[in-house]
Amino acid sequence: MNVITFLKQRNFINKISDEKKIIKTLEQGKGVYIGFDPSFKSLHLGNYIMINILNIFDKFNIKTFALIGGATGRVGDPSGKKNERKLLDLNLIENNIVCIKKQLQKLTNSEIVNNYDFYKNLTFIDFLRDIGKKFTLNYLLEKEIIKTRLESGISFAEVSYNLIQGNDFLQLYENNNVGIQIGGSDQWGNITTGLELIRKKHGENAPVCGMTINLLLKNDGSKFGKSDKGAIYLDNQITSVFEMYQFFINQEDQELKKLFMFFTILEIKQIDEILQKHDENKTLRYGQKKLAEIVITKIHGQEAYKQCLKIANALFKNKFDQLTLEELDLCFKQFISFPMSNEMKLYDFLIENKIIESKRMYKELIASNSLFVNQTKVENLEFILTMKNSYFDKYTIVKKGKKNYYIIIWRK
Repeated sequence: MNVITFLKQRNFINKISDEKKIIKTLEQGKGVYIGFDPSFKSLHLGNYIMINILNIFDKFNIKTFALIGGATGRVGDPSGKKNERKLLDLNLIENNIVCIKKQLQKLTNSEIVNNYDFYKNLTFIDFLRDIGKKFTLNYLLEKEIIKTRLESGISFAEVSYNLIQGNDFLQLYENNNVGIQIGGSDQWGNITTGLELIRKKHGENAPVCGMTINLLLKNDGSKFGKSDKGAIYLDNQITSVFEMYQFFINQEDQELKKLFMFFTILEIKQIDEILQKHDENKTLRYGQKKLAEIVITKIHGQEAYKQCLKIANALFKNKFDQLTLEELDLCFKQFISFPMSNEMKLYDFLIENKIIESKRMYKELIASNSLFVNQTKVENLEFILTMKNSYFDKYTIVKKGKKNYYIIIWRK
């Protein structure tokens, strides 16, 4: 099996510029590159899919490159944008590059390149002579990423993005033996400009190809990789490891095969074996747990995954006294929290924060054994919330029903 067949089996491929040529390009030992935009200080799960593709090529002993857009990030990619991007502070971009480079070094064997190195000594006049003269305005205006913005307005800077990314491909082709660029489905226009530039300079038979990757969608058609709070980031200071764990655990059964395809490099046979075991008792969520284990172990390490299991077990058994303060911090980051400085009757807390509507409802919860504070079932109508009844003088957990947690954070 070659790498293209492997990618096809997993429904990765959206477009290929020339399928026969891409096989020949790989047979000639050409490398592959994927670009990463430094618009934020962390990559997210959508980017992780592209990282996984780099790892798949690496599995087939193909040289891979991860290009960080130190130059293009200063301009802004117009792809998929209705309005002009706001320019980022240069110091912020540099910090983002440092952070993203660390993540890529940890997650791939790819050689990392910053495209700012291609341009820092290149004058504007040289760029116009060497690159700008190769393309007509008509060619650029036919690009979907530019055409769709003409009515609302697009700056010369964002039009130029297409040429800059095209030149990135040329630079990697000439200096790093790269023959294939891969990007998201919205990057086709940028990729084909690179192919055209290399063709103009090196002839029709230059061994270069482009490929775009299908967007990972849920069965309902929505974009995968976001929770109710937004994108799932790879930096655990932005998205905690336990939040990522819960994100995978909460995926629907019918999504599992697709997720294993996009987020792992397991063989199809291995994936089918996992799903077969999952189907034996779906309530155990074996498939979701296995997926979470593979991805989290790769991103954050085995110990982080074990910590997630410990926290999940404490949540399931209502045994919060088994957790350290650090683990409680991770656990409760995802729940609704309420700051409190003074003691308060439990029913006042619930009504004031609109968790229940009336004292009658409060009595019904107690009667049905559906109300807990920390690990204790509430039986007293006059139960008082106090810092003395908290973990580490910081957290008191109010649980209503089986899954509704409300976290009180005590302020001294």
